[in-house]
Amino acid sequence: RESRKILGVDRELADDEIEELREAFAEFDKDKDGLISCKDLGNLMRTMGYMPTEMELIELSQNINMNLGGRVDFEDFVELMAPKLLAETAGMIGVKELKDAFKEFDADGDGEITTEELRNAMTKLMGEHMSRREIDSVVREADNNGDGTVDFEEFVRMMSRQ
Repeated sequence: RESRKILGVDRELADDEIEELREAFAEFDKDKDGLISCKDLGNLMRTMGYMPTEMELIELSQNINMNLGGRVDFEDFVELMAPKLLAETAGMIGVKELKDAFKEFDADGDGEITTEELRNAMTKLMGEHMSRREIDSVVREADNNGDGTVDFEEFVRMMSRQ
């Protein structure tokens, strides 16, 4: 593997980072042909905690359409994601940071944040005392599947709206 100097960061992706990319890629490679579409690339980036702007997605898809026949293989995907993983650029929160934050909120570690856990975390982490109504409203807004709690995927979406 060649080491890349990207935005002043000179290191290779760690094996676990490559593995994380491989798992995410496989998730979106529905027909298992080793290629994903432009559209899937945006969704894939979001599930990894990257929140590309519409403009970035347009640029990416133009590059992909011109250079790669409208589809991305795993190597191209790693090349696109490496700079993002190596240098968490402004406005983008990495998956690791999101997971760590989620753990802070999810006090009992069951993979879901309840209104009670959210209230405690807001008080503990931010010194903010929120009313039950405010907390309920935050959970309701983030809770896409309507189960009354916020799971990791919903948490990622909630954080990306900030």
